Amino acid sequence: MNNEFPVLDGVDPSWADIKLIASPVQDGSLIDMKDIQAINTGSTVEFGQVRGVSGGRVRRRTTGSVDYEASMTMYRVGYQQLLRALKALAPKRGNQRAIAIVPFNIQILHTPPGSTEIFDVRIKGCRIGGRQLNGAEGTDADLVEVPLNPIEIADMIDGEEVVML
Repeated sequence: MNNEFPVLDGVDPSWADIKLIASPVQDGSLIDMKDIQAINTGSTVEFGQVRGVSGGRVRRRTTGSVDYEASMTMYRVGYQQLLRALKALAPKRGNQRAIAIVPFNIQILHTPPGSTEIFDVRIKGCRIGGRQLNGAEGTDADLVEVPLNPIEIADMIDGEEVVML
């Protein structure tokens, strides 16, 4: 049996199948998230170690702590929509709105054509950590890189949240 090539009728999730749902933590209203080029998530678990006196060998590990990271690459029009949604909830200082204070959740859903599996990732308690506007001469649309600071990232598996810790 040649397992080098995929099954012909098998379809994995792709960007074309993705649906993003974002909602502010404070009021739960949905934010339109159609104009996104990419979304990236990651997590890292740092374990503590207990070393023995003979040679400093690791004898045990702690459960550790987890750091989550995420970012979005948005088209300029999508970034403007996100700013408008967060601005409505942001505290006002004079004539300015502090949007980096407003936490929101993002749910990423994939269902490939012909599949019954729903791939569900939840990025919880995000706050915007900055922005990089990447415009250039040419025909490509302006992009905005948006680093996010999430509290937790969970995969939904059989109705339960699966997290690193």
